[in-house]
Amino acid sequence: MTQEQVKENLLKLHDCAEDFTLIFTGKKGRANGTYNYVTREININNRNFEVGEIGDNLLFYTAMHELAHHVAMTERNEVGRRSHTKLFYSILDDLTDKAEALGVYRYDAVPEIKTLSEEAVVISAEIAALYRKLGVVLNKLHSACMRNGVRYEDVLKRKVKLSDRMEKKLGKMAALQFPEGIGFEMQETIASAKSDEQREAMRAAADEGKSVAQVKQAGAVQKKDPPDEAESLLKEKGQIEKTIANLEKRLENIISRIEKLGERGG
Repeated sequence: MTQEQVKENLLKLHDCAEDFTLIFTGKKGRANGTYNYVTREININNRNFEVGEIGDNLLFYTAMHELAHHVAMTERNEVGRRSHTKLFYSILDDLTDKAEALGVYRYDAVPEIKTLSEEAVVISAEIAALYRKLGVVLNKLHSACMRNGVRYEDVLKRKVKLSDRMEKKLGKMAALQFPEGIGFEMQETIASAKSDEQREAMRAAADEGKSVAQVKQAGAVQKKDPPDEAESLLKEKGQIEKTIANLEKRLENIISRIEKLGERGG
């Protein structure tokens, strides 16, 4: 895959608000690729990859990784923050989903990978089901402790060897209605939602087959727009004026006390 072909395929995945330059360095490097926010450059150390279909697939994934940085920084204001955020991974997974659908990136075409990944999905679902089952048993254990005058927290920590935090997680998983095929991390992610609205948005994304990162982003609380600069300055002015007034009052009090001490000494 040539440098031009890689960029052409990347442009099929996302309508970028700002253009970027893609460069094959012709070198090997510790990193497969880098993104420079200042110059808007994606650099791929193409000699890190074998020539051929396998190498092309891995190289293109690296290109998508760097494109995700470009999108996160130029369109989602991720500049100056930790680069590999949940937003970044959500963007990367969106790009990868589209690349797979368009046939420019291979996912599980290899029979061995397909078989093993499907086996992992089944095991993850079995773990999720056991988490829910454990949550139900803990609820019954709590009731039994209450009926028999035994401290539930003591049994939980010393006998069952579980923390309060984990017990609360398991209780939520048991209480919510999850489909049998859901994976354990996806289940835990949805159960951790702070509100019903967030949880429903996350469930909808999970039902569409989205990744954990995409589901987390679906439930992310949208930040309010920053206040107008004039509004911020007026607010700061009011705070400073209030502070000055308090300091002046304090200063008058101190001067008065000093004067009284002087009179007393005379």
